Amino acid sequence: MKYFLVLFILTAFFFTSDISHSQTEDELINSGLADIYNLNFPSAISKFKQLQKEYPNKINGYFYESIVYFYEALGTRNEIIFEKYMDASDRLIEKCDKLLDKNENDIDALYYKGQSHSYRSLLLLTLNKSLLKAASNGSDGYTILTDIIKRKPDYYDAYMGLGLYKIAIGFVPEKFKWLLNFIGFDGNLKEGYELLLKSSQNGKFTKTDSKIALAFFSVQEKEAKDERTVKMMKEILDQFPNSPIIKILYAGSLQLTGKTDETIPIIEDALRLNTGSMQNEINKGGYALLGNAYFKRNDFENAIKYLEEHLKHVVDEDRYNITMYNLGMAYELSGNRSKALEKFKLVRKKFIDERDGEGEKMFYKFAQDRIANPLSNLDVLLIKGMNLRESGKFKESADFYKNLISSKEMDVFNSNEDKIRIFMESGSSFLMNEEIDLAFDYFMRVTKLKSEREKFNIPTAYFELGKIYWKRGDKVNAEKMFEKIFEFGDYENRQSLEMRLKSFKEGV
Repeated sequence: MKYFLVLFILTAFFFTSDISHSQTEDELINSGLADIYNLNFPSAISKFKQLQKEYPNKINGYFYESIVYFYEALGTRNEIIFEKYMDASDRLIEKCDKLLDKNENDIDALYYKGQSHSYRSLLLLTLNKSLLKAASNGSDGYTILTDIIKRKPDYYDAYMGLGLYKIAIGFVPEKFKWLLNFIGFDGNLKEGYELLLKSSQNGKFTKTDSKIALAFFSVQEKEAKDERTVKMMKEILDQFPNSPIIKILYAGSLQLTGKTDETIPIIEDALRLNTGSMQNEINKGGYALLGNAYFKRNDFENAIKYLEEHLKHVVDEDRYNITMYNLGMAYELSGNRSKALEKFKLVRKKFIDERDGEGEKMFYKFAQDRIANPLSNLDVLLIKGMNLRESGKFKESADFYKNLISSKEMDVFNSNEDKIRIFMESGSSFLMNEEIDLAFDYFMRVTKLKSEREKFNIPTAYFELGKIYWKRGDKVNAEKMFEKIFEFGDYENRQSLEMRLKSFKEGV
């Protein structure tokens, strides 16, 4: 369940907003929000308590104090902090209800109540709590925020919450359609984006937050080479140059575009600035990104160094199978098979099956394969070619696969599994190098082969073919390719592929 909200969760860390107040209140709120961005939670709480003291008949100070606990619970997954937030939000909703009993048209009370229900929903989902409670809170929040906008269309701060939920619900996979029936509304990516755009342009306190959300929801398929996310994150970093979390998010957006080398000094700077709240979480994210960067550079010794450091900061509730698997791969690529086996055996089969991400399950399966079978020559070759592509060296990666396909080594790789992997990686590199016809050819080759082991690659190839048809204006054949995604049962990475399909067809 949690997987389809990945982007939603990333942006939610900065999901803060408010309504029009006097200048003194505005100053306190803005200063407190800046403290949150800069990860100075004690200072933020102090300012929000000051709001409560100076304006005892208002609830904005109580709302903002509660969301500091929300951010901390979201990042740390600490059960005590989770309960602290839930208690604080319970009290806040009670305060809102008392105000609404006196005046049902109190828009501000409605707003804080709707926002609180929305935060509760997100936290319940993120921490693998009750799906039904999460859905119920989400439905309440969405209904209230929708009512606010109907009553007062210029209440732009409410647009952000609605936009995020339109997008998040728009990503619900097929297997969770029951959830939509339960909460009674559907999602729409384009509408969500437009709502976020309104709050980013007109919101009183949500301009920056909405830009962060827009940045992540603007991510397109890699071959589009769209720079919007990087540019928006850079604008926010310029606004908060000493924020370690903004630096981490900016570095992550750069890595998605293949600008691996640029990210290293930015991440190192974020770690240097990591002296405030959420230090463990910044270390965890920063070292993971550094390990990923060095892995893509085929510098496996440094990849090992930073991935090991990352794992010192994970907690039991974290998903870390992909990191543990990559660490094992780095050890094996460095020639240390015994250490690699040690790491592969630590990839865990501990899922809340319905709600945990597909990646945890998929990399558990990969690890079992690696335990049984050492890296083959083909494995090493494919990693090298993939790392060239993921580091933005598109021509080098395309040439690498052309040389591999034309070499005598291809005679050794005669199983369907081997061919599927080679053709899939080749097609992906040709696509990134803008050799579209060649990419189409190799994706089509994948679809002509049958294999249980590489089953997820075949529907992925159909998706890539559909994208090419779509961009050529042939939407009839594109839809035929897209329909194939749903014909292969419950394969690994299906939910991710469904998300990509929705984003490609309905996104902006």
